[in-house]
Amino acid sequence: MSHVHDPVRGPVAPSTPSAPRARDPLYDGLRAAALSRVLLWHALAWPWLSWVFPAMPVMFFLAGSLLAASLGRGTWWRTALRRARRLLVPFWVFGAAVLTTTALTAHRSGDPLAPEHPLRWLVPLLPPVGHEAQQGWLTSHLWYVTDYLWLLVLAPLLLRCARRPGLCAAVALGGLAVLEVGPRAGLPTLSGGARTGVGDLLCYGLFAVLGASWARARRRPGRAPLLAAGALALVSAAALTLVVPLERGSLNSSWLLLALVALGWLCLLAVVQDPLRRLVAGPRAAALLRGVTARAVTIYLWHPAAIVLARTGVDEFLPGLRQRSSAPLVVLASLLLTLLAVVAVGWVEDLAGGRPVRWWPARRVVAAPRRRLPLLAVTGAVPVVAGCAALSVAFTGGPSPSLLAIPGPSDRSALARSAFARIAEPGVVLPTRAQPLDELPADVLQAVLDDWVARTDGVDAAAVGVASGAAVWDAVWEGTSSLAVGTGLAAGTPVPAASLTKGVTSALVLQEARRGTIDLDAPVPDLDGVPADGRTTPRDLLRHAGGLVQYADAPGYDPATTYTPAELVGLARAAPPLFEPGTAVHYSNSGFLWLGLLLEHVTGTGYADLVAQRIAAPLGLTTVVVDETPVPGWVGYSSGGVVASPGDLARWQGYLLESDLVLDPAARAELTDLAPLGNGLGIWPSCPCGTDAAGVAWAKGWGQVVNAGGAYAYPAEHVAVAAYLQPEGPRATETMPDLAEALLAVLPGRVDDGA
Repeated sequence: MSHVHDPVRGPVAPSTPSAPRARDPLYDGLRAAALSRVLLWHALAWPWLSWVFPAMPVMFFLAGSLLAASLGRGTWWRTALRRARRLLVPFWVFGAAVLTTTALTAHRSGDPLAPEHPLRWLVPLLPPVGHEAQQGWLTSHLWYVTDYLWLLVLAPLLLRCARRPGLCAAVALGGLAVLEVGPRAGLPTLSGGARTGVGDLLCYGLFAVLGASWARARRRPGRAPLLAAGALALVSAAALTLVVPLERGSLNSSWLLLALVALGWLCLLAVVQDPLRRLVAGPRAAALLRGVTARAVTIYLWHPAAIVLARTGVDEFLPGLRQRSSAPLVVLASLLLTLLAVVAVGWVEDLAGGRPVRWWPARRVVAAPRRRLPLLAVTGAVPVVAGCAALSVAFTGGPSPSLLAIPGPSDRSALARSAFARIAEPGVVLPTRAQPLDELPADVLQAVLDDWVARTDGVDAAAVGVASGAAVWDAVWEGTSSLAVGTGLAAGTPVPAASLTKGVTSALVLQEARRGTIDLDAPVPDLDGVPADGRTTPRDLLRHAGGLVQYADAPGYDPATTYTPAELVGLARAAPPLFEPGTAVHYSNSGFLWLGLLLEHVTGTGYADLVAQRIAAPLGLTTVVVDETPVPGWVGYSSGGVVASPGDLARWQGYLLESDLVLDPAARAELTDLAPLGNGLGIWPSCPCGTDAAGVAWAKGWGQVVNAGGAYAYPAEHVAVAAYLQPEGPRATETMPDLAEALLAVLPGRVDDGA
């Protein structure tokens, strides 16, 4: 009987006799190299690693190649079901562990247990969602499982496309160029799930097609054409890096560049395939690589959990070790913990594949009889349950500082946005309004608000403010809810502004910069209780680029202790920096507390008095105050201490972006400058956004979302919107821009030529 190879599994005996087929050790070698690079990237997140061996394109190339071989020996649906079973059974075991960790995390933190989209843990045709506290570390890499299942569903189309690989490559690369460059030419922009779905289909679908074509080709290109094609792809990618903004320099933030670099690598690997095959064909190497292949699913699924435990352990027992110095320990611990997972549950892959169940996929091993499966399950469950408990402890206390310093595994937030946002010209025509409104249509806005809350899942109540010129509308949802009725909150009642305070702090810092008391680009000087570090500038702090950990994640932080701003800044400063100041963005309450101390130092006035004297009184914002009530474990102050009605928050946001009463035009330009890291000074763009040919930043709106809504000003429309949504959390953050657009759309005088 012949054997074919699964993309992530070992040899599979066909159901019908066929000619013998030799196992290609190079496939095992490439898969092992891809898994190793994935683990290293997730453990260290060094940007240059993303350019070394494109792991996921190679995985899909192998998947397409081996799937095509299997389809040549049986029907599509039998092949798809067999391969889906081999992937889903280990996935279900991993899912049970993730849900157990989620339950323990919810119990420890006192949060209600409400798993999102539980059906995705059965058949993940859409990626599963984990607990917010896990920050994607247990689920974000599962996009590969989703994409692979769709590859099985679309396998017949894959074979058709494999007949014309050149045409498919041209279409896929052209589609990726349109997806990423198209907005610059005024084409519609995709974002979020739609963007990642299309990008994955074009990028990874291309490599699956190329793999299938390679497997079925009777004649393959010679070395010279492969070298030329590889060089062309790599040179093209290098040229595009001059205009494509890559977050942190990582190749993973652009499908187009990833596809080109991967094409270059695959062409070069094809040129040297014979010596590579000889290298991995030795008895010991081949046995090791077959073992990795037999446990590839387990390694891929469980390695992020191992990294979390490894980094948490290093931070706990060696807290003073810097990122680079700890790298070997992190990698070694991650490998050992992944190996433990392989021993504990890797045998499930044998069970799913219909093979003899083995503790370890060695070359020669006695298979465990089926009657011993309960013993295997119980024995394997012990380290798994212990790991779940350890993970829940790690997540409940907040991710460790070194974990916060790197993006989560397979963090796809950059891909979900337009890759050309920073250099795009406003080809998208933004809505405009000739002048501010004299009056706001209260009845119309109230109807929109009531309808929006009623139809929006996950939002139970809302208090909203809309401002345009001197006109203000302050209202609450007129339905039955804890916000509108249960708490007695009425229209115009002050609500926590939370991180919208950061915009206030930014304005005060820029005012002092204009007066010459603060140099935005000189290191922050010694302050009372906070000595200078000689590196971090006010501009770094305003951009969330100071490299500070969140104080709640700093060693020694106690949520039951009442702190001063200086004490919390000191805790954050004592932790190892996440990165060199000015080189990356990491949202930081600690940095804005430091700015508040700087303001008090240069003005001799307390922060609350500065807000009252410089902001509230001159602008007539009667509800704007700084809440200085002590709260254990938290200090609002210059990071989150402002309280105001939604109407006043909307008025403030409009004044900040349009009025010379707050900042002069030059200071406003500095406030909204997106270079070099893609965000403003204490505020964020609401896209479509970018920088035009003259280097001037533009965006549909400017402001910030917070856990309970947010506020944005839309200068081109002379309108600002603030919303306080309940319950607070990710859903309130995600839906606030949708509410703002619903309100903007019904205001008179709007010109929307881009609609």
